Amino acid sequence: MTAMNLDRAENASAAIRQNVWRPPELSLRFWPVFLRNLLVWRKLAIPSLVANIAEPLMWLVAFGYGLGALVGTVKMGEVGAEVQVPYILFLASGSVCMSAMQSATFEALYSAFSRMHVQKTWDGIMNAPVRLDDIVMAEMLWAAFKSLSTVTA
Repeated sequence: MTAMNLDRAENASAAIRQNVWRPPELSLRFWPVFLRNLLVWRKLAIPSLVANIAEPLMWLVAFGYGLGALVGTVKMGEVGAEVQVPYILFLASGSVCMSAMQSATFEALYSAFSRMHVQKTWDGIMNAPVRLDDIVMAEMLWAAFKSLSTVTA
């Protein structure tokens, strides 16, 4: 290749790296970032799990027993093959799903923003040989882990 072709190839690869819509360049360097989030969470694990259990229980008590006394049962299924389900059972399954979605959303939006902007944790991590793609991957994996721990709690 000539020098001019090499310059073009380097400029093209630099343009691809600068493109916002490029695919992420991932490595296994996201794992220490995930472990860092886990170690920080271990300090607050008990209050976090208590809150994750208490919130769905409050919904079940308020709406399950309070409103459930008025509703009774819910018809589910197709016409002709309907099944009567107690309202508390209907609400419990939705409450578990709501808790998982809320936990993942909170962790991915507010907590990640707080680590990025308020605490400047991402700035400290970026001083290590870790790319931004790896940090974002670790944050997404952490949000999924928190959601899974919320559902199993």
